[in-house]
Amino acid sequence: MTDAHRKLGIVALLALLMLRGGCDSVPFAPSQGVTQATYVYEKDDTAVPGAVQFALNRLNRERKIVATLFEDDTTDGMGEVPDQYKVALKAAQDAGLPALVVQAGDKVVRVVKDPKTEAEVMEAAR
Repeated sequence: MTDAHRKLGIVALLALLMLRGGCDSVPFAPSQGVTQATYVYEKDDTAVPGAVQFALNRLNRERKIVATLFEDDTTDGMGEVPDQYKVALKAAQDAGLPALVVQAGDKVVRVVKDPKTEAEVMEAAR
């Protein structure tokens, strides 16, 4: 038996163990899909385009993605940015407002500067 055959056998055994539930850990992390899309803007500088609002609504209804608007000056009762918006706000400020920040958990997947169409939002959240 060659080394290549041995390695192939080990890989097959690991795959079988994972499928049967006999392996406690997965040797790789499955990719996590988009979970959140936040349009961050400054209300004194711009209005949220209707097409963007419509697309965020579609993401909520059709894709079950938490899609929201966030005005960059919004704070909670303690004067802090709410935790669920901290990552999106930082990414949007780095890109320049307004911006759509798409996340998978706490990881920023992409940032789209100043989207204006439904297609731009839907493509960003793919």
